Amino acid sequence: MKAERKFKNNYESYLLLSFIIISICIISFVLFKSPQLGVADQGDFDRVMNSSGLSLLDSYSSNSKFNRFYNYIITDYIITDNFDYPITIVSSSLTWLIALISFICKLLNQNIFKTQYLAVAYSILYIFSITMILKYLNIKNKFKLTLISLLTLFILFDGNYILWFNSLYGEPMMLTTLLIFIATCSYYIDYKYVKKNTDKLTSKLVLIILAGFLLLGSKMQLLTALPFLIVLISKILIDNCNLLSKRNFILLIVLFLIMIIYPLKINAVNTNISKDTQYNSVFFGILNESKTPKQDLIDLGLNPDMAVEAGKHSYLDESEYVKYVPKTEITEQEFYSKMKNSKLAKFYLTHPIRLINGLKYTASKAFYTGTPLGKTSIKYSKEPIIEFNRFTNWSYFRENFIPKKLSFIIATFIIVFLFSLYKYFKNKNNLELRNKIFLLWIIMLIGTVQFPMPFVGNGKADTAKQLFLFNFIFDILLIIIACYIFSKILTLYKLCYSRKFKFSMKKIILFISNIQNLMLL
Repeated sequence: MKAERKFKNNYESYLLLSFIIISICIISFVLFKSPQLGVADQGDFDRVMNSSGLSLLDSYSSNSKFNRFYNYIITDYIITDNFDYPITIVSSSLTWLIALISFICKLLNQNIFKTQYLAVAYSILYIFSITMILKYLNIKNKFKLTLISLLTLFILFDGNYILWFNSLYGEPMMLTTLLIFIATCSYYIDYKYVKKNTDKLTSKLVLIILAGFLLLGSKMQLLTALPFLIVLISKILIDNCNLLSKRNFILLIVLFLIMIIYPLKINAVNTNISKDTQYNSVFFGILNESKTPKQDLIDLGLNPDMAVEAGKHSYLDESEYVKYVPKTEITEQEFYSKMKNSKLAKFYLTHPIRLINGLKYTASKAFYTGTPLGKTSIKYSKEPIIEFNRFTNWSYFRENFIPKKLSFIIATFIIVFLFSLYKYFKNKNNLELRNKIFLLWIIMLIGTVQFPMPFVGNGKADTAKQLFLFNFIFDILLIIIACYIFSKILTLYKLCYSRKFKFSMKKIILFISNIQNLMLL
């Protein structure tokens, strides 16, 4: 028995080591093989640069002929001395990571920030988090552990996820911090319910809250995840309140409140972005291709005269608007001051067909993690290079063969939820499993809310990019489904070859013929 346990432990250690080595090789191939690839700026980088103390090199800023948007990547930035720490703190958790890397660069007497440094940091956190998750899942069957490791390498290390690491976009920070959060929760569950160890419990709970803090601050769209993280962490704190000292419990509550306030502060600071999405949600969403734009505006409690801007988003040239140009005085009076999220919610609740049609449109844009933006620098190629095919087999399969149907997406979530619900109530005494299922539900809820958010909150603007986190969570669900199917096939295989249930070829043929006779009836 001891020898068998030792073999399993050694196998797990070697497997995880192999996983780390292979994942490093994949990321090196995707990001650091010549030419080094990344994702060009579509207008998102300025906000990150301004809040993290970065600026363009003189060779780019002084070149009026060079258009840095859409076509070419820029990897090198100047680390400025104009560092506004309060703005950095309330901007996003990405700016915290950039500030840390910039600080290290300064210590080494270097004033150039390279996005490759950021890519290396992401890679370390990404690999470490997934490795910890695999370890703390406590999968006993070595074949199942091997399968989930291989599927994770094939799916979650797809090139169209990893490529974004070499950029200033918030998407990789969002994925990485989600994995860190799952890893810290898995670490806590393992030590409390598997090893039955409550030593240093406070430090484990602090890690969960800090991971939640980073996740909620990674992008503004993660504000929708706040209620679910509040539920999960509140449950964890309540479960452990009797095991914590009064002082430590108060400390955790304070950190918990800071975690809640942080994403609210981020959204309050980034008011311009909020106005853009607000404009898009109405003019590029509700009014887009609407047969009754004036009536829609009346239903929203707005001036029907604004129907002249139906189908337009907030990023057009001023000359393309008839009257209500975004962020102008008249638009402020007639639109921004009167428009609220509650009106948006009320409209879709009273117009469910419009919501369903919007979700069908969103489904048609799902499962796409690639981008039409440029992938190389202008030094490598004068012509923009859009094509990208480094370790993208999974994303190619997903984009071309998985149904982009609302019914398929809903069915997948319902199947996983119902089966996990059955497992939850069936295993009343297995607290480890029940807590893992509860964590799965929270992740599913985060993904579920991410799905309608792009259309409802931003119309038809940039839908595929805003589904990035949804696609990632959906991929996690597919890994879980595949592993469950494999485990059932494995169980059936063992059953068929056990002495008790050994079937003769004659009985198998008889069984098949009986099924055929039933089908003929």
